[in-house]
Amino acid sequence: MARRPLALPFSGAKLREWRERAGLTQQALAEKCGLSRFQISRWETGDAKPEPGSLEPLVRGLGEALGRPAGTGQPFTLDDLLDAVKRPNANRSPPARP
Repeated sequence: MARRPLALPFSGAKLREWRERAGLTQQALAEKCGLSRFQISRWETGDAKPEPGSLEPLVRGLGEALGRPAGTGQPFTLDDLLDAVKRPNANRSPPARP
């Protein structure tokens, strides 16, 4: 079976932001998650997206590093790594033209 990249709006920029907030290098995060530094680097730069099987260790490792592990009041989740989906507001009028 062929590997499939993530189809969700994963954000490499958010991954980098959270990694830096946790005070981790790419290498340290990779070791904490059981992944490679190369994978972390490619995800952060947008050269690749993680496969679904890589997300659970990534989220678990970041959550632990940030003090937000699963089972706590405010756990770190996959949603923290996704780009917000912008939806047009159907009730909003277009801006007036000058």
